[in-house]
Amino acid sequence: MGCRSFDQYARERLGMAPRKARTLLRVERACQASAALGQAWRAGGLTLAQAHTLATLFALDHSLPWQAAWVARAGRVTLRRLCDDVDAVIASGNPDPAALPVVPSGLQAGAPHKGSADTPPRLEERHRLSLWAPEDTARLFRAAHATVQRRLGRLEGRPATPGEALEVMLCHVNETWRLRCGGQPREHRIMERDGWRCTVPGCTSYRNLHAHHVVFRSAGGADSDDNLTTLCAAHHQRGVHGGGPLRITGRAPVELRFELALETFASGDVRVVERAVA
Repeated sequence: MGCRSFDQYARERLGMAPRKARTLLRVERACQASAALGQAWRAGGLTLAQAHTLATLFALDHSLPWQAAWVARAGRVTLRRLCDDVDAVIASGNPDPAALPVVPSGLQAGAPHKGSADTPPRLEERHRLSLWAPEDTARLFRAAHATVQRRLGRLEGRPATPGEALEVMLCHVNETWRLRCGGQPREHRIMERDGWRCTVPGCTSYRNLHAHHVVFRSAGGADSDDNLTTLCAAHHQRGVHGGGPLRITGRAPVELRFELALETFASGDVRVVERAVA
């Protein structure tokens, strides 16, 4: 459709933030699988945040017999209470809203269900960790954390605490993503050599930096330091690889040649002007 990415399509064609577009898309897909959610959403009975919260739960099983009950519950409780209830059923594995603990009267919305006799005893945890993230990222993290907590409880034969589940997640991340050979990543070494900034003359960007192969890897370029230079995302993805006017040759870091093509249509033809910077 003439756009390089979904983000560009959302901003230029839809006129909205890509995150909101993805949220609307996820809710629409959930509405197509759930008649109860689709009817309530299209009739204006649910806000976008409420529908998105229920979509997280309904995505686990589209055949849930309690979908209508969940839609009705969303209209009776606060959004914070609804989010906590969804987290609770994901952690317990029982999606029946009737199985949720009864919140004692006077308890603030969003407080833990500690006053209910239905809550199984668990170890006390004295510290709290706060995580601030985009809404969709936070929901994904909370769903993964609840799943780990539920499975850990089954393995241990007792209710697992949130802290124990988080520790298992962090150990898994460390085992999966830690550096196998130690030392500084190659990309970081190149960026440190280039002063943590884009090396294109005139560019002062210190953000969204990429390590660019001067001779493309598809053309047999090596991963050696003299074939790598630091570029910002705009110059890398659009200027070089996106069909843009930028071409880089030579050897890094001091023998690079930057060529910028300039087009003029004043006389009906196209002239290419090369600007070389050593």
